[in-house]
Amino acid sequence: MLRTMIILLSLALCLSIAAPESLLINTTHLSQKFQEKCVHFLPKNSLEPQSLASLLCGEKITDTDLQKNLQRTSLIHIFVISGSHLILLDELLSILRIPLFVRILFLAFYSLVVGWQPPAVRALLALITRHSLKHFRLHLPPDLGVLAAGLITLSLFPAWWDSLSLLMSWCAALALCWGSLLRVKPPLARLLLSQIGIFVFMSAPLWGLGSLHPLSLIYNLLLAPIVSYMLLPLAFLVTLMPSGVFVFDTVMDFFRQTLAFLSEPIVMHKTRPPSVTALWWWIVFWQVVMHFLRVHLWQGRDSR
Repeated sequence: MLRTMIILLSLALCLSIAAPESLLINTTHLSQKFQEKCVHFLPKNSLEPQSLASLLCGEKITDTDLQKNLQRTSLIHIFVISGSHLILLDELLSILRIPLFVRILFLAFYSLVVGWQPPAVRALLALITRHSLKHFRLHLPPDLGVLAAGLITLSLFPAWWDSLSLLMSWCAALALCWGSLLRVKPPLARLLLSQIGIFVFMSAPLWGLGSLHPLSLIYNLLLAPIVSYMLLPLAFLVTLMPSGVFVFDTVMDFFRQTLAFLSEPIVMHKTRPPSVTALWWWIVFWQVVMHFLRVHLWQGRDSR
């Protein structure tokens, strides 16, 4: 407990020593060049060039029908560049036994390629923080690890205090901590708990921007794996082997049609989104709730 407090106090101190604005300006300028090259490198014979550019290079979704259906089903945060992209890549590289240092370098380069966006940078810093603490045999519970990564991100890039995408990424990362917090072991129950957490935690940042329909829970369970474990790996594969681009196009067409069918019964109502300040208080509230819930449930019980 003492180690945890020391780590968090050190990170809080970092917020008072903000990095110069030139750091964000330089990385953003550099990332724009890499992002343009990423789009140029994509297969030219694909029937879904915009989807490839969004999934791999972090380009904005310009297909209005696809964007609308992703918002209706609350899958927009999975399709666009997010922390899940880096986590999946890290898992794949780990399976291939790529050394940690090489993985971190690759993920840092990929974060530049996709536009140096706050969700990707936060996920990158979360991975670096977790592995660094593990190296020094220090442990932070998952929810405090999310807090640590968020504080480091804000200390390096204070301009992102106004970033809605950072807030959404932070909320999604917290939602995925519930399985560990409650020590749920069965994979199916853990997955369901995570999706319920995402629905609850993302309700505030998606208010007025996406659908909060209860059906989105089912849609995330059914369609999110298609994006994470089929479309994204296929997008990387066809970039290296353009001759197989028809496979990606086929799966993307199936995903697009399924998305349109499932989103049909959902009607989005225009409402005024909450302010960024209110969303930060939303995150503070859940960080405090999760911390005290963990302390109440498990403190002192591991030694019994």
